[in-house]
Amino acid sequence: MAIPLLRPGLVAYNGYDSGLGNRIRVTLGGQSLAEAEGRDFFYVWPTGELFGAQFSDLWEYRAPVLTRAVSRLLARRWDYVDHNVSTWLTDAKRRERLWQIRTGSEIALPDGVQPWQDRFRKLVPASQIADRVNRFFDERLRGVPYAGVMVRAHSVSHQRTKDASPVEWFIDKMRAVREREPDIRFFISCDVPEVQARIKREIPGTVGLTDKGGYNTLDGVRSSVTDLYLLASAGQLIGPHFSSFIHLARYLVEDRLPLSTSALDPGPVRSADLPLATDPLRPAARAWA
Repeated sequence: MAIPLLRPGLVAYNGYDSGLGNRIRVTLGGQSLAEAEGRDFFYVWPTGELFGAQFSDLWEYRAPVLTRAVSRLLARRWDYVDHNVSTWLTDAKRRERLWQIRTGSEIALPDGVQPWQDRFRKLVPASQIADRVNRFFDERLRGVPYAGVMVRAHSVSHQRTKDASPVEWFIDKMRAVREREPDIRFFISCDVPEVQARIKREIPGTVGLTDKGGYNTLDGVRSSVTDLYLLASAGQLIGPHFSSFIHLARYLVEDRLPLSTSALDPGPVRSADLPLATDPLRPAARAWA
């Protein structure tokens, strides 16, 4: 594709080792800023062994992509800035032809700019993912109160997450929820199949996707997005500390679901007290009180 120099532009740069949550918030935040400033938008979304899926493999997303090589070439003239927009957005900066934001953090958008979370909720999952979400929801979860449980146990998970949220914590928490709601079902999203199988054995009434593909492969990331919508369609969430993925699920449902982590206790909640999701691809569209 053409190098973005014909009109003022903005490039959102994602690192090769960035996970899904970081990529989503950087890309969509950059797009919001570009539109607010009247700039063409481009994004860098590297794929390979560390992350196998393009944005367009996951959602119907059509913004133009730049390679890392092109972005780095452009950086010789238009260097990267960070997520702290207020520190670099000046009148002089507005006169520059190209902005390149390179960060792993959420872009701190100015007041009045569309939040990236709003864009995220409006994304339409790719058909392969949408079909799998609908099929699993209809077969295992439709019409019943359930809690969404996300476990991070993979060796590449952040050490703070693994230290604060060991597998045993999730098992104890699920048992406590079961004591309050004996008939509740659990949907589990776990990045290690053996750990998921163990939790399903120890906590009856737990369901989850199988055949999810290798970690961060194309199939693996597609399975993660499928998990995301099934988590967001629950009545409460149980997740790991210091992980952005569980918050993606909450954003899909407008932050309305109570979330329990080892560092966050919303108090005793009952999934049956919240309205059931009827469309797992639009988990926020419920009969909220």
